[in-house]
Amino acid sequence: MEQEPSARPLPDPFPDYVTCPVCGEPDIEIWCYEETVRCPTCGAEITHGPFPCWMACPRRPLPPSTS
Repeated sequence: MEQEPSARPLPDPFPDYVTCPVCGEPDIEIWCYEETVRCPTCGAEITHGPFPCWMACPRRPLPPSTS
């Protein structure tokens, strides 16, 4: 049975910092395993990644079941 992504161990989590493309708010923190974050200033949803390590990340969301 597969574990939920949030329950899987994370080897070396790290934060990344992005700038909001809508309002320009700098240094919005998003963790390496997160795909989106909301800007605390304007509420815009900002996408993040995917990075080369994304497929190996134990916290990435599970693909939909095809069975």
